[in-house]
Amino acid sequence: MIRLFLLLAALLLSVVAALWFHHQGGYVMINAGRTTVETSLFLAVAVTLVAALLAYFLLRFLLRLVRTPDSLRRWWHQRRRGGARDRLVRGLLRIMEGRYAEAERSLSRSARSADVPLLHYLCAAFAAHGLGASARRDEYLALADRSDSQARLAVGLVQARFSLEDQQWETAFASLTYLNEKWPRQTRVRELLARVCEPLGEWDRLLSLLPGLRREGHMDEATLARLERVAAIGSLRAAARQDESALTQAWNRLPRSANNDMEVALCYIDCRMQFSTADAEAERLLRQGLHREWRSDWVDRYGRLELADSNGSLRQVESWLKQRPEDAALLLAAGRLAIANGLWGRARSYLEAAVSREPSGEACYLLGSMQERLGESDQALASYRRAAELGAAFHPPAGLRQLRRPLPDMSQAAEATG
Repeated sequence: MIRLFLLLAALLLSVVAALWFHHQGGYVMINAGRTTVETSLFLAVAVTLVAALLAYFLLRFLLRLVRTPDSLRRWWHQRRRGGARDRLVRGLLRIMEGRYAEAERSLSRSARSADVPLLHYLCAAFAAHGLGASARRDEYLALADRSDSQARLAVGLVQARFSLEDQQWETAFASLTYLNEKWPRQTRVRELLARVCEPLGEWDRLLSLLPGLRREGHMDEATLARLERVAAIGSLRAAARQDESALTQAWNRLPRSANNDMEVALCYIDCRMQFSTADAEAERLLRQGLHREWRSDWVDRYGRLELADSNGSLRQVESWLKQRPEDAALLLAAGRLAIANGLWGRARSYLEAAVSREPSGEACYLLGSMQERLGESDQALASYRRAAELGAAFHPPAGLRQLRRPLPDMSQAAEATG
């Protein structure tokens, strides 16, 4: 509407100007050398205006003609970028559909002409990973890293994830360690690093990561507790392969939550008993743990102690029996400790009670040894046979190792009664 109004105004002004010039007198004369041109003022003005307009349009045409290659180039680039975006969308859809080969071809071809080649290379790496082509996958990741230096963390996390999925633990550990040094506040890096520490047995590194992960609250408590337990047990077992001093130091380095974990504490006790079953510290830990939570595996360990004051251990077990007279594991522990103290009759009584409540290969074997000690050969052979049927693999108590006459082999006893 405004353009139409301006056009009408210009037309009106031109008509008025033409009428005015038409009624004006005067003329214009142009003398160039021997040539003289004489015309009216109106015609001279009209010719001048027409010439100016023609020059203007000619100049615009020439400028557009000069700029045509750049315009064509921009149009071509826009078209290529539009095609790259379409290929990116199609590639993502192919990845979702599991058509990795088509996705890789589409994404790799369109990466160079894309506005953001990083996305194309990363998606192509996902497609190559789906095909199991690790060499091409790593090449795409390298291209993605070179295309945008600010995306190095994202590219590194993708590479670490691929290594984890392929169970390339050492490669993943090296990548994540580098990323953790460069970006120490990145929670995702530490989470993946904690995951890869477990299969590699990097227990101390895992234990150092857990407090920060627990403070950040991104991992659920059940997973953190499991990782802490696994790391603590692994650290204790690794230290036990050195010496008892290293084991004690490893236990003291553990966080309080790990020390209070029953599984971790039992592992520490087992490691201590590997060096000596006459361990007063193991007895103290077992006694305190059983007061806190009653567990059959802890009762079993207590019955295997061979302290200098073995009578004191037996009294402790007998005091527990007053509260739990039907506990088969406790009766077996009492029988073992009675044997260690040379109390054959009492040991036999405890073992018979244990076998009657919950027969096991060890209880039957120990009962057979007591029956043989007391001259009850037939009952002893029957107990040995039952022990062989149930399966008995254990270390005999100190009292049995001190017997002058060796005990019969279980398989031979079973054959004798067969």
